[in-house]
Amino acid sequence: MKVLLVACALLCLGGSLAAASGVVVCYYGEWANERVGAGRFGIGDLPTDLCTHIVYSFLLPNGTTGGIIPPTQTTYEGKGNYVADLIALKEKNADLKIMAAIGGWNEGSTNFSTVVNNDTLRATLVSNLYNYIDSNGFDGLDVDWEYPAQRGGADTDKEQFVTFIKELKEAFAAKSYVLTAAVAVTQANIDLSYNVTGLNEYLDYFNLMLYDFYGSWNTVTGVNAPLYAQLTDDADLNFNVNNSVNVWINNGATPSKLVLGMGAYGKTFNLTSLNDTSTGAPVTGIAAGGPYVAEDGTYSYYEICEDQMNNAAEWNITEVEGNYVYANKDLFWVGYDNVNTITAKAQYAKTMGLGGIMYWAVDLDDFSGLCGHKYPLISAGIAGYNCA
Repeated sequence: MKVLLVACALLCLGGSLAAASGVVVCYYGEWANERVGAGRFGIGDLPTDLCTHIVYSFLLPNGTTGGIIPPTQTTYEGKGNYVADLIALKEKNADLKIMAAIGGWNEGSTNFSTVVNNDTLRATLVSNLYNYIDSNGFDGLDVDWEYPAQRGGADTDKEQFVTFIKELKEAFAAKSYVLTAAVAVTQANIDLSYNVTGLNEYLDYFNLMLYDFYGSWNTVTGVNAPLYAQLTDDADLNFNVNNSVNVWINNGATPSKLVLGMGAYGKTFNLTSLNDTSTGAPVTGIAAGGPYVAEDGTYSYYEICEDQMNNAAEWNITEVEGNYVYANKDLFWVGYDNVNTITAKAQYAKTMGLGGIMYWAVDLDDFSGLCGHKYPLISAGIAGYNCA
């Protein structure tokens, strides 16, 4: 299986996903230029030859006025996040779409909920978003509300979210701006937050956030985003990519509007002991952040691969082929995706008739080639989708 995946990547790497009628959505965290050393990432690092859509993250909604709060534009050690430079990337690739995203995990629901449940504020936000997209040269908007009717939201959010998306679509129609939403992926989240058939009528794509299945809330190890069930999962546990994709389809989403999200990072834990280093092993908590991203409980792909390259003898790596990878270095444990599992996921997306693949985030892949060629995960996904 592993040999076949690598062979597929080598055969298909020269193709473009656009030629296969799919999308490659690359979220870009504008704050990545604040990272240190080899982790510092600027607009000039974005792979315009790989991504079909680059999503600038995040604008924030003003719950009092219906206004928007754009990110602060900065430059650190020559790495900038200026919108004008971002839009200028289209000069390198005329087919590239540059999107702006509003929301994000840290934003939560309170401001979104206040605005969408008030007709005047909602109309103001729609107008402000259109003007921001239009005046800055963006090609569309991604709504990343995490999540309607949760995390400070109201019960009415679920239906008002559809109204908000409908009104955005109507505002964007004259210039055919792209409209997408980043969405949670379990049935429980759909029940609380999403009228799937209502949203399906107006959205161009749903960016499925098919990652963070395990994290700081767990007392045992679990990989970030298994394609299928982990070998140690109970029979009734459905925290995996395959189950979530089918949940969205079964709830009425058009498969070609679904974009399979993949994380260019792993979830980390501190093992209780070395007696059990598999998935489902007891932990004392999440591990400290890595040297560049410095986020507790998370290692970027390039932090993982660099450490494994530099300290190969200290790592024990287990790959469940076509599904997931986990590894430990002493009591440090990480569950993640590598080139092989990303290839398998992209092949799965194509086989299921999905609209393409998505990455959170472009700045977490090995963008500078610390461990070999640049952007190995994004490249593998393109190859896998084209090979399926």
